[in-house]
Amino acid sequence: MDIPNMLKDNLDQSMDISNQENTPRRSFLRLNTKAATPKRRSLHQNIISKRSVEDILSPRFSNRPSKTSVSNIDSFDCSITINASDRMSKYFKSNQNDLSNTSLLMDRSNWSLHEMMEDSAATGLIIKSDKPWKKTASKLYQEFLEIVQVNFSEIQVFDAIADFIQSCTDTLSVMRSMQAKVDNSELSEEEISLQNERNTWRLVYCLYQNRLAANCHSRMDTDTNGNISEKEVIMNLLANQSQVREYQLIIDWLEKNASDELEMLPKIEHFTDKTVAWENTIHQLQNYQTGITFSSSRPVVTSLDPDAPIREGKPLHDLDKEDDARLEKRMFLEVRCGRLQKAQELSIHCGQPWRAACLLGWQPHHDPNYKNPMNDTKLPIEGNPHRALWKLTAWHMSQDTRIGTFYRAIYASLCGNIHQLLAVAQNWSDALWAHIKVLMDVEVEKELREMMVKEYVPMPEDYWKNKVSLDEIFDNLQASKDPAIRIQANKPDHLIQKYIILDQVPKLMEQIEIWINQKSCEPQFLRFLAHLVLFLRHIGKSTNEKVGDKVLLEYVKILTEIGDPALVAFYTATLPPNDQITNYANYLEGIRDNDMRKNCLSAAENASLNVEAITKMVVENIRNKNIEAVDTLDSGVVSKITEADLEKIDALDWLIFYQNQREEALWQANALIRYFLTCEKTDAARKAFNKIPTNSIEILMMDCPSIENTIDQTTTGDLSLHQSSASIREYLCYKAYLDAQEGFQEWFQHFHQGKPIPPDPLSSYATFTEKVAYDHKKAQYESDLERWKSTMQHHTKEVKQLLFNVLLFPQGGWLVDTKEASVEDPLRKHQLEKLRSLCIPKVTLLLLTVMSEMNQHMECVELADVLASEQYKLYKVFSKTSLREVYTKICESSVVLMDQKKDAWGYSK
Repeated sequence: MDIPNMLKDNLDQSMDISNQENTPRRSFLRLNTKAATPKRRSLHQNIISKRSVEDILSPRFSNRPSKTSVSNIDSFDCSITINASDRMSKYFKSNQNDLSNTSLLMDRSNWSLHEMMEDSAATGLIIKSDKPWKKTASKLYQEFLEIVQVNFSEIQVFDAIADFIQSCTDTLSVMRSMQAKVDNSELSEEEISLQNERNTWRLVYCLYQNRLAANCHSRMDTDTNGNISEKEVIMNLLANQSQVREYQLIIDWLEKNASDELEMLPKIEHFTDKTVAWENTIHQLQNYQTGITFSSSRPVVTSLDPDAPIREGKPLHDLDKEDDARLEKRMFLEVRCGRLQKAQELSIHCGQPWRAACLLGWQPHHDPNYKNPMNDTKLPIEGNPHRALWKLTAWHMSQDTRIGTFYRAIYASLCGNIHQLLAVAQNWSDALWAHIKVLMDVEVEKELREMMVKEYVPMPEDYWKNKVSLDEIFDNLQASKDPAIRIQANKPDHLIQKYIILDQVPKLMEQIEIWINQKSCEPQFLRFLAHLVLFLRHIGKSTNEKVGDKVLLEYVKILTEIGDPALVAFYTATLPPNDQITNYANYLEGIRDNDMRKNCLSAAENASLNVEAITKMVVENIRNKNIEAVDTLDSGVVSKITEADLEKIDALDWLIFYQNQREEALWQANALIRYFLTCEKTDAARKAFNKIPTNSIEILMMDCPSIENTIDQTTTGDLSLHQSSASIREYLCYKAYLDAQEGFQEWFQHFHQGKPIPPDPLSSYATFTEKVAYDHKKAQYESDLERWKSTMQHHTKEVKQLLFNVLLFPQGGWLVDTKEASVEDPLRKHQLEKLRSLCIPKVTLLLLTVMSEMNQHMECVELADVLASEQYKLYKVFSKTSLREVYTKICESSVVLMDQKKDAWGYSK
């Protein structure tokens, strides 16, 4: 026994959102995904005003004309199909007020899922590529992002699911059309996966809308005056029992999915024109005396009434028997798809109207005249008053082996015979449909026999044994005798559908965690899981946030490989705060193009990510790459700038985009300069130094005026000001050192390359002309030499000043933090001490080279006093080796001074 088509009418529209017209997407909206759990009350209050289940199950935008209702079956349809509600139109119009408070019981539209928009021009461009439908499926990443962004509020959660279904269906249609142009092979794995995903979204929509809206249903009171009809009992059952409604939702979902698949198969009309029944048998009986060319291989029936083959025990003509088998199979397929009316139309089309008439006996009885407000008008009585007797007869027919297997299965679906339905089940969905349909039939029959006062013909004992729980049904599927069903029962798509039907979200999350840990999820499947997790969170059903974060993290990794910043940023924002920073920073590490970097930061802002923390981590991650490998290289090789060095330097640009990050940019640049100077990569250090805009110090001073006081040793309790002050001081130290290095390079180049070359001496046989020319060259040389000496005096003065700026850096010394601006960072402190021991001896040697080359030996000797001074304590940063080298040069200068008739300190004797 099946239930009324009233629920079917609701669900028809709910599983076929996939056929809605393509509407233009709204522009991206900024969405803070870190919102709290949605308010259930708000969701319940608004759920009926949104697209209900009927918006998903029926083809809303088809231009196909409405099908003609069959007047004698316009009240119920035993198959409760997706597309068979037209015969219910009269009933719904008359009972609209009674169903106004039930979100599942809503008006129908007449349109079809299979009238899809097909972009032939677009598909033709890539039809010759290798599996072009894969490229089509890749667009789902962006489409799902747009859907989530547009439907971001709590009351739009089911609109998002509906759009998911639409997007999957459109993509599936394009993929199939593209594959059909290439070959006519079976569905690819990508198509099967996408089809299963669409079916799962349909299930999610139907079941969770029913569950969340259960409290919104107004209970329908039972008529206590004894005039309640079977149809009214079923209506009350559906309206008052959420679990029973779910059974019917599952049935309709399975039937809709089967209907979509059946549309791809050839129809009975492709094999026969409208004709009379058993025409070959008729022809043989009419011409048995004269003989016929194609007679049956066995004696045929002598009568042509519908019961003749069983009554006489003789078969029909072989060709008629074959036609009947094909017709019965197609009729069962239509019933399996929930289209009982279509099955009846097929039997009439093939000249066998009695088959259609036999399928009318399941209809519940209802006499509308008891509640007819028009006393002068008598309404026709609906349904079968002897429905119970018909059902018992149908049970016996379903077990009669003399009847065709599929024809018996049709009656089995109407009377609850599970064994015959399972005998024709080809896959997991067929078996689940058989179990749920029988369970629903038992629930309805039980309710009728409890509520109705009349006597019913008792059903067989095996019929009542079919009342089992959903858990038992799925256990039976996993233990099915059919190996194909057992295998399919453990497929990921069917496991997800199982746990959704059972409403076992914790077990679902456990199973998802297993798949994630096994690294067995395809990218498209991860996309589906990620959005399923987001949906469960949105409705407050997520019970294991850890697993949800794992799914979203894996999806973000897939999107990172795709490289679209909008995708990566949006879904990264669904992760915990620390994971947001880490993963988006990892994504940004590979971005080198400046415009792309701006797009990535803009996307991060739109997704409400912590941009400052992310850019900081990006710079630190890149700066810490390959450090150990560099430190082990020979110093002569390390001094050359490598590609890795350039990457570290370019990474500083991430901190330059925002003015409020100049302090962090300065801090990170200092750290990178420390690294380069330690590796003796002065040129790389200069490049890193030049990355900081020249106005950065001024900006920091304006943002934090107290910094200047902190630098001037004015105490402050703000730790951030301490760091800013220390960062600025360190930056200025590097400026002094790099300027000194550049100054020495200029001096060295001018000293060795700019010095004029004296003319070659004249030979003893030079002519007068050569002597005049020589005198001219010598005069020019002496002029150039004087000019060079003057320039060198100027360069020497400048470079000495620059080098002394490092040695005599104020307020404690070069790379020494003041007490008031110190930072507790042991690694930084160690690096600064190492740089002092490396750079100060180097600067000292450069200074000695400059002064000794310029014959300023007395100042070289005086430098010893500076190094030994307790005011600067420079001697502490020298190793014994470097100190010995310095004083060796000073001794050489003393020797030169004594050669000049002076004492060792340069004073005249």
